[in-house]
Amino acid sequence: MAAKENHPSGEKQAEKVAPCQVTFIVDDEVFSGTSVDFNDGGMLVLCLQPARLNTKLKLALKFPGFKNPVKVSGEVVWTNIYGPADSLSPRGMGVKFLNLDRDMERLLGDLARSYESLSSNCGCYYT
Repeated sequence: MAAKENHPSGEKQAEKVAPCQVTFIVDDEVFSGTSVDFNDGGMLVLCLQPARLNTKLKLALKFPGFKNPVKVSGEVVWTNIYGPADSLSPRGMGVKFLNLDRDMERLLGDLARSYESLSSNCGCYYT
């Protein structure tokens, strides 16, 4: 599998908390992005080459301070592949999490609270 860097040029930088590093696989290629906007139901992944709408993904979420990535499944419910990468329409994709157990929902909800000051209220892109 080929690894590709996948970071938008205008992404918001975390001041207190580093962004969550996101790795996902599409057609046997590994891509990466970041996120500071998520909850226990989904996340906005900022990346240059987002997956297409309705694509099912396996994601590995690497949070600052965690030794191992958090692995989840999701489905792309919003994507911006070709448009401008601005605050109203960020370059990336909205991913709705699939089949999370209660412990994982709780963990993601707790982690999301530490990113509240950095999020851009883009929940409409993934919930």
